[in-house]
Amino acid sequence: MNRQSQKPSRSTVNKLPKLQCPQIRTAGGERVIKRVLIANRGEIACRVIKTSRRIGITSIAVFTEPDAASLFVKEADEAVPLGPISGPGGNPHLSISVLVKAAQEHRADAIHPGYGYLSENPEFAREVQRAGILFLGPSPESMAVLGNKRAAKDYLLEHAPEVPLIPGYNGSEQSVDRLIKEADRIGYPVLIKASAGGGGKGMRIIHERNHFSDELARAQSEAERSFGSSDCIIEKYIERSKHIEIQILGDIHGQVVSLLDRECTIQRRHQKVIEEAPSPWLSVELRQAMSKTAMHIGKLLRYVSAGTVEFIVDVDTAKYYFLEVNTRIQVEHPITEETTGTDIVALQVYVASGGSLDELGYFDDNGLSPQAGHAIECRLCAEDPSRDFYPDLGTIQRWTPASEILPISRDEYARFDAGIETGSQISIHFDSLMAKIVVWAPTRSEGVTYMAKLLAHTVCIGIRSNQAFLQSCLLHEKFRDPEYTTSFIPKLMSTLIRNPYVKSLDETIRLFSFIPSMLQQQRTASNTRKGPFASVQPSFKNQRMDTANIQASFVRIPILGNETILVSWSAGQELVRIIPLDTTDSKQEADPNMKPSVRLAREYNAISAQVRGLSNADMATLPLHRVTMQIRGGRTDLASREEWSLGDFSVTVDTQRHAVYTACSPQLTAEPGSFQEVYAHIPSLGTYVKYHSFSLLSYGESLRALTDVESAAVDKSPRATMPCKVLSILKEEGEVLKVGEIAMVVESMKMEMNILGTAEGKFNAKFQKGDAVEEGQVLFTVT
Repeated sequence: MNRQSQKPSRSTVNKLPKLQCPQIRTAGGERVIKRVLIANRGEIACRVIKTSRRIGITSIAVFTEPDAASLFVKEADEAVPLGPISGPGGNPHLSISVLVKAAQEHRADAIHPGYGYLSENPEFAREVQRAGILFLGPSPESMAVLGNKRAAKDYLLEHAPEVPLIPGYNGSEQSVDRLIKEADRIGYPVLIKASAGGGGKGMRIIHERNHFSDELARAQSEAERSFGSSDCIIEKYIERSKHIEIQILGDIHGQVVSLLDRECTIQRRHQKVIEEAPSPWLSVELRQAMSKTAMHIGKLLRYVSAGTVEFIVDVDTAKYYFLEVNTRIQVEHPITEETTGTDIVALQVYVASGGSLDELGYFDDNGLSPQAGHAIECRLCAEDPSRDFYPDLGTIQRWTPASEILPISRDEYARFDAGIETGSQISIHFDSLMAKIVVWAPTRSEGVTYMAKLLAHTVCIGIRSNQAFLQSCLLHEKFRDPEYTTSFIPKLMSTLIRNPYVKSLDETIRLFSFIPSMLQQQRTASNTRKGPFASVQPSFKNQRMDTANIQASFVRIPILGNETILVSWSAGQELVRIIPLDTTDSKQEADPNMKPSVRLAREYNAISAQVRGLSNADMATLPLHRVTMQIRGGRTDLASREEWSLGDFSVTVDTQRHAVYTACSPQLTAEPGSFQEVYAHIPSLGTYVKYHSFSLLSYGESLRALTDVESAAVDKSPRATMPCKVLSILKEEGEVLKVGEIAMVVESMKMEMNILGTAEGKFNAKFQKGDAVEEGQVLFTVT
């Protein structure tokens, strides 16, 4: 049931003005904090830089070699190179001495740790303080107690037994036998969690005892690599639960306040993907009770700076249980800022400088901040939901946030916290989070609608992402019901990976395949107008009697298994037929032992016959679509030959009009079989489609290369789809591997992935545990 109290009508809800924190100064009149070093990267570094600029603080970024051209390095006032990311001393972002030395050498008054890396490492906070530098986070003592799940629960059991805890095991003995015994005592299902960190790393749900040992080993391995400790705790897993957290803030004068709640229940792989504030399910009474508990925990340890107390709430009983304390700023902090009118980074600077929260006069007698409207955050990640959220990497060929496309809304507000731009590289070395898209609206219903619209109109081209998946989540009828639980994504996965806007995505993708062909013709026309044949029509053919001389091109669609479309034009560029290419020879039966050269020749013949048959009467029965394309908003570059070109267009298909935002690779070259990559972001689909555009001649020349690729695809030797590291090998040399069995576990972009057998046979590994593997290399063979 919906436990949310009745909200005010739209006309009475206004966005809160931003709380302005005064700059704390020394007795000599200087600011306490003038320069801040950001011991992080990516999106959160950009976020801290933004506030630093607004309040007049010099920002100092630190970066490793893969980030040399990243946005946060460009945005910072100063940038300090730390060298390679995997040098002899390991990742510099995890080196306390390297970061403290950089802060000292560049005269930083304070260090902001961001989230992840060393943000919850008490020794880092301690060394920062020893160096005479302010740490924009809690004290080492608070972090040591609350930042470790086991230590936090032990502390609360002794000093605050009234805080409700989930039944579980928090002991230091970590033998497999002991942990299995404790899981049996707690009762399945249970949740294994890394003791020293969060973010879904080192976390596994176990439903049956016989899976416990294997999943424990995986969780411990992931925990060790992510947090430097393999220790785990075990908790009872609550099946119908919500993940709700309270944002607290403390100062050095002993005051701890609440910036109220966030709901983070929509998760995949135990990692949050959609958050909202306030929780649409909480009653006013439960919200106040949870805030009171969170502030009580903070006051016990005289907590300073921003922190988040996380709870699990049992939907069936409305009881809440303490989960953990994140002793850092959270990824999802923007939705709290939007509903409470605060800047949490600015507040961290304020309290670290000695500022008093009471003197701000912003919190009520119960320590609660004001709250107005509704905010939603979606995490845009480089991953493929249809492949179990497999991470992706590469180059972002175009990044255009919807705020640059849609008109400014009178009632809703949009915010993009991004660490990317056009040309950014998504690397194996870093997390898959690219950007956070945040909306504020007077009501939840309006916020959901506005967020879906923003996601649909945000252009992120070149990397597979969860963009359409997020829209499916938002628009699903069960998301409209505030009682949704943490099982939302697992239970609805088969539905959520479908496109939320069209019933037949494949057919729609085929229909839009005329776009690359039309763009190519416009480029040809544009180039011709500049040359000696400017008066010749683009479709002019010198050999008019040759039936192959038609106005047509080939478009290959990678997402549809490299299906190829023959795009045939009539009446210039106004009428088009979309014809799936048929490369089979009806007169010959398929022979699996056919030589590639013979097969290739038959494909040539079949294609030639289909092209020459375009003028036959049979072709007249195929649907003919009337299409137009107009430049939209003045952004277009049709003639680029050496660089990627971007374009904004308004496309009409029959009677339907669509906005289309493109990114195209350099034009076709003289190299045999060359094609042009054309990405078309179509808001009516909520995502982009990748096409390969060929001329008639270049497509024929490409078939030989494609035949080689298809031959490799049926190989029994799995290849690395991206650079990775071998974590474990589960089969012995010569052991029989069956289809679907896990043969290897590899890691890329901080995520573990199972490599399964695709054929049965004897296993032969090509790499050893710990080896680095380049993209395309064979991982193992099956004979």
